[in-house]
Amino acid sequence: MRTRVVVPALTVALAMAGLLAPGASLAACTGLGAFTCTVTVSVATPLAFGNYDPAAAAPKDNTTAITVVGKVDGLVGLLVTVSYAIGLSVGSAGNLANRQMVGPVSTTPLGYNLYTTSAHSTVWDASNVTDSYGVTLSLLGTASVTKNYTVYGRIPPGQYVAPGPYSSTITVTVTY
Repeated sequence: MRTRVVVPALTVALAMAGLLAPGASLAACTGLGAFTCTVTVSVATPLAFGNYDPAAAAPKDNTTAITVVGKVDGLVGLLVTVSYAIGLSVGSAGNLANRQMVGPVSTTPLGYNLYTTSAHSTVWDASNVTDSYGVTLSLLGTASVTKNYTVYGRIPPGQYVAPGPYSSTITVTVTY
């Protein structure tokens, strides 16, 4: 059984005048016997960058977390492995190499990106974060696993754009 969970909840937001509050490769659920797998995903808080100073020499960074909860129901003692991929969409504008936040009408968008590590070296795309977990079902025939993943956001310095709120909506997709 495969389920696709899509959460349009990772909102990247920036306000120049103040802080704005707030898909993937095929994977598998494998084991011997009868069982069902479900996966839910949530985003702790929107990724908010706060005020952006284009004259600052350093990039503007911030993080948020994605939580994936996997649940397996089946025969007692059954060993099940669940593999999945977590994907982030391009967002409201731009492309994977340069996501963009849209701001005030008729203005230049503000470039940013989302990364898989704090080194900001690998852009988080539609399927490049993969993981798995193995569980042995308990006496009740149910097991669950919770895993957290950090999303590292970065706005490069030197982008002189009009003041105002900038935002982009990212869709989080878990495929298993």
